[in-house]
Amino acid sequence: MSLITTLTRNWLTRSLQPFAFQNEYDHQLEFEQEDQLGLYVHIPFCRQLCNFCPYCKQLYDADACNEYIDHLILEIHMVGSRLTQKKQVTSLYFGGGTPALAAERISEIISALEQYFIITEGVGVELHPEDVNGETLAILRAAGVNKISIGIQSFGEKFLSDLGRKRFEPEEMATALGQVPFDTVSMDFIFALPNQTLEDVKSDIEMAFSMGANHVAIYPFIDFTFTASTVSTMAKREKRKLLDDITLYCGSKGYTRDSIWTFSNVPKARY
Repeated sequence: MSLITTLTRNWLTRSLQPFAFQNEYDHQLEFEQEDQLGLYVHIPFCRQLCNFCPYCKQLYDADACNEYIDHLILEIHMVGSRLTQKKQVTSLYFGGGTPALAAERISEIISALEQYFIITEGVGVELHPEDVNGETLAILRAAGVNKISIGIQSFGEKFLSDLGRKRFEPEEMATALGQVPFDTVSMDFIFALPNQTLEDVKSDIEMAFSMGANHVAIYPFIDFTFTASTVSTMAKREKRKLLDDITLYCGSKGYTRDSIWTFSNVPKARY
């Protein structure tokens, strides 16, 4: 942990003691009266651990993944059985990690949740580019998934290399997406990487839409101090200008801005 982070923590907590994680948790989740509730399921397993990623994750092991899902389903029943009636929720989203590594068990998780919840706006799953193939997409679609989000990060080999990501074949991905239709196909990108220009980001956006995406999410690169990332950060003023230029470009193309980071090429696309 950096000195600046440590000093900031000391100032905020008014203590020199390090954070202590305790084996304490809420035994009951109070959510039955909440409106516009969405469900999130975390699958923490990955084929490789990207050093820029700050999320809870571990290397994939089939036995560990199956055991995790077994306990996840038990917990769904434990929490859901306390409801007095089925609870209406807006959506269900599987993130990670790489949820598609457990594609064949996604239907079990959805079935367990549907015993207690009414999902009104669909089911979404995050995908690694390696999982965008006809077989995996067909399994997810049959399970009831109607929205997918693909963590592209960049189509540029240089930027993939900077992020420690492997090269993939966009043509094969486009073919698979054409074979299995989804209501929403979103692709995630990172901007503000070293020496990245507006032209680089524009190229990513246009390639995404040409491949069958109808939604893109363009997030800034963040250097989390607790990760092992060696990627240098772009200056704040330069990063802000790049975001403004991206926004102006998407507006000039007629893309709808859904949030600060996201754009769609169809009216009222929702994710």
